[in-house]
Amino acid sequence: MDLEEHLNDPSRKQQYVTTMFDIIAPKYDWFTRMFSFGMDAAWKKELLGHVKDKVKPDSNCIDLASGTGDLSVAVSQIVPHGRETGIDISPEMVKIAKARVEKAGVPNVTFQIGDMTALDLPDASVDLVTIGYGLRNVPDFKAALRQIARVLKPGGILANLDFARPRNGLWRFMYLTYLTITGNIVGWWMHGEGAVYGYISRSIAKFVSWQDLSKAMEECGLEVVATSPKLLGGVCLHVAKRKA
Repeated sequence: MDLEEHLNDPSRKQQYVTTMFDIIAPKYDWFTRMFSFGMDAAWKKELLGHVKDKVKPDSNCIDLASGTGDLSVAVSQIVPHGRETGIDISPEMVKIAKARVEKAGVPNVTFQIGDMTALDLPDASVDLVTIGYGLRNVPDFKAALRQIARVLKPGGILANLDFARPRNGLWRFMYLTYLTITGNIVGWWMHGEGAVYGYISRSIAKFVSWQDLSKAMEECGLEVVATSPKLLGGVCLHVAKRKA
């Protein structure tokens, strides 16, 4: 599938993303750690630090774009008497996540295939939504934010970690060039197809800055209460709550 053709067409983007994540699922955790030089673990730890005092032990939580389930399992430990549901569009990712929790014997986590732009959940039914590198990958991230605002209870929390498009032109060029070259090399090495990981830089180029993501959250019914930019705006953590 042609990468640019699919990224430029919202009606076809999800097809590309789902196929890509099905391909990379078995090596996704390794790649994420390597590609971020280990920073991914620290960023997710910071994300959890923002939410652990904001949810009760019996909270109902969902993890969107849950991937192989690392963040879902971590959240489940914060809500030992609650429920954590991981939702991902990729069947292969869900398959790996289910095997992960079965092996670890985690009782309060389940995984299911689902689309974050059309959540099959009741209004005001969720206390916490987490997302790790997911909003950038959907055809309409504002539609996803509106769905999140809909399913969150008033005052419920969204904690989001994602790449973002740096506003500084020189840094943006250097950042995206590095990600393109590195992603293509690793993609060819691991899968015989550079676009598998070269997609990351192209998707960031078509995404928004962390500042504009904050504005979008506010427009979609969420109040941003904390931001933590990384890599000069190339990555950002957002914490928001549903407006009453």
